[in-house]
Amino acid sequence: MTTLATFKLVSWDELPAVPIYMDQLLQLVNQRLAPLSLPAVTKTMVNSYVKQHFFSRPVGHQYNRNQLVAVLVVTILKQDFSLATISRAILAIRESRLIEQRYGEFATAFEQALRTQSVTSLGSDTTTQAIQFAAQTVAYHLLTQQALS
Repeated sequence: MTTLATFKLVSWDELPAVPIYMDQLLQLVNQRLAPLSLPAVTKTMVNSYVKQHFFSRPVGHQYNRNQLVAVLVVTILKQDFSLATISRAILAIRESRLIEQRYGEFATAFEQALRTQSVTSLGSDTTTQAIQFAAQTVAYHLLTQQALS
């Protein structure tokens, strides 16, 4: 069983090099994110992300790495951010034309945050941990909003 302290997002190089169909995308995303206990990604969600322009429409009903990465990132971010905020972030990433690099930066930051929190929260009771995590979440949320403005 993977704990949050050992969770790793799928690396760019581990993503399928060839386009995949919706069922394969859902299986990959849901399996990889299962240790986070997030709600499962559905076909309806992915279609909604396309309609909201988080990524381009699939070609021949197949999704490429860029689209797969967008689904992974949106699924994680929507736990705390509005879709409007996520849209601004995705647009900034797309405009940078550095999707592979930005995904790597996100994965590293996310994994480090999970590891740091696991280490720094040791010894505190669960209520203290919850208070600390909530305060940090709001602070980071505000900092993110400011960075995207």
